[in-house]
Amino acid sequence: MLKFKLDLEYTPRSPKHGLPFTESSHLRSASSYEFNTKEIGIALVDLWNFGWDDGPLVTSLGWELSTERGVSHALRKKEIITNRIAPAISELRQLGVQIFHCNHAPFLNSFPQWLNSTTEEERRKLESPGNQYVDVKESNNVFPEKEWQQEWSLKHSNDVYHLDWSNLQIETYSQIQIPQVVQPQERDLLVYSKEQFHRILTEHNIRVLFYMGFETDECITHSDYGIINMRSYGYMTNIVRDCTTTYESAETVEGLWRTKVAIEQIEKRWGYSINAYDLLRGIKSSDR
Repeated sequence: MLKFKLDLEYTPRSPKHGLPFTESSHLRSASSYEFNTKEIGIALVDLWNFGWDDGPLVTSLGWELSTERGVSHALRKKEIITNRIAPAISELRQLGVQIFHCNHAPFLNSFPQWLNSTTEEERRKLESPGNQYVDVKESNNVFPEKEWQQEWSLKHSNDVYHLDWSNLQIETYSQIQIPQVVQPQERDLLVYSKEQFHRILTEHNIRVLFYMGFETDECITHSDYGIINMRSYGYMTNIVRDCTTTYESAETVEGLWRTKVAIEQIEKRWGYSINAYDLLRGIKSSDR
């Protein structure tokens, strides 16, 4: 067990001594913590092979239109996985840090680590037809009228998602794989739900999580195994800034502003942030 110190970063929402209380003074700051290697874990969220030459493909759409959020986004995630996440977790494994692959069960259950990561009861529940999500909410509203609600909602969905394309692109999901460079290794564990994640973390006495993966403002934050749910159990949930991104638009892509705002939101509400270099440097400088 190695003890080490990390300066975890955050963006304040409150006055800072000696500075005017204005938005431009809300500068990223740091707070020092001491950890040991046995109480921290790396949560890899939804690492998929969109952007790889042999990635998911709908023949009628072609490679570019088969990507989930556009080719530039897919290639940016591929670059992050290949050049940042993969090298970081390789070193972290060697330093004795537990790696968790957080993903949907169908993308995990073919790996041999699945049996070590799940209990017989958890596997049985997953196989039960009753495990399928069903939206049973029924609105009793008569105003706005249901027909009007359905009409504008469908139009909005089609405007944003282009349903003819979406209905074809969804065929790629049966082809999704974890990219080879970040596939589970011998001691890694596989996570598909908040309850299972909480059980595993409790069994391993891990209480600090560093999240890497995608999408920063959606899956990393809101998924079942994501930051909000695990923070609700009391875990310290941190984001590794250079090991994440989300999909951008024409207005935000140049500065990756959606990604930056999502990281700041995590800092302000649920935990801290750090970059991979500082995380590794902190652990390597530990007391041995």
